[in-house]
Amino acid sequence: MRRRIVSYQAFIKTHAIIENHQSYTSEQLVNIRRELFDALESSDHKDKITIVATGSYGRGEASESSDIDFFILFDSDELAKEVLSTELENIKEVIKKHVPNDSGDTGTFGMDTTLDFKSLLKNIGGKDDSNINMTRRMLFLLEGTWLYGLKRFEDYRKELLTQYTKDNSGSLERFLLNDIIRYYRTIATDFQHKVSEKNKSWGLRNLKLRFSRKILYFAGVVVIAEMVDFNGSKEERSSEIIKLLNLAALERIFGIGKDQEQTARIFEHYNNFLTQISDPEKRAELDGLTKDDRNTSAVYTAIREDSREFSRILARWLCEKYPDDHKIHNALIF
Repeated sequence: MRRRIVSYQAFIKTHAIIENHQSYTSEQLVNIRRELFDALESSDHKDKITIVATGSYGRGEASESSDIDFFILFDSDELAKEVLSTELENIKEVIKKHVPNDSGDTGTFGMDTTLDFKSLLKNIGGKDDSNINMTRRMLFLLEGTWLYGLKRFEDYRKELLTQYTKDNSGSLERFLLNDIIRYYRTIATDFQHKVSEKNKSWGLRNLKLRFSRKILYFAGVVVIAEMVDFNGSKEERSSEIIKLLNLAALERIFGIGKDQEQTARIFEHYNNFLTQISDPEKRAELDGLTKDDRNTSAVYTAIREDSREFSRILARWLCEKYPDDHKIHNALIF
């Protein structure tokens, strides 16, 4: 008989690192949001600014070693850098105070990433849909949270979702699912490019691809799967999708699959992954590991083996949760 676990907070108390990271993230977000509100309160443009965080802060997994992936949405025809110089400096000061580690150098996130929300809606799947734009768009939906401008954040997320669902007449959001799949495959391809062509660090990036990127993808897929048998109006359907997306990936998986035998195992393996990369010595070893040297690292090889079992558990969870004739199985292949 499967053990029914009602409370997510009670459940993660048995997964110490996940609980610690979620508590740390929550405390950090409260402080950052409060100070950004104070810093922008006197701005003439405050009602046009929205700040979105993704990555470990979006997933509720941040720690003291984390950076913060964020971008700024500016709802104006004016150029942000010309009219928001003071505001951008204030935002930078608040972010740096709480998260001193720099975000990546790809140009996808950070202080120099200020854009009009409408740019996220253009060319979805078209020839002018860049990897950077797709990354921001998908992470906004799948793991985004707000740092400033909650109401606009919520409205933007609903509007973005509408782009994916407005022409849907079936029980499966295939357009959105296909972009989730495309994004996940793009991450894997981009990883190979970064380590092969740009000599980026390999070990930690590889393991994040095996765990945190995979859980992001999986948690997106299950949202689509859950909606197949949903009975309700188009508006009710969109609201339910948003409700699921508002949950961090792990909490989303728990909420949907709390009665599934494999759910506890997903958390056990993910907790172990976070435990390993939270150890400063192990993290430093992994961060400096090259592909050629990977088999010399006992830390890396152990986590790699765990990641293979993690993938098998996710596959079993999906098969246990949804019967063989469920539309999600066919859609993921074809």
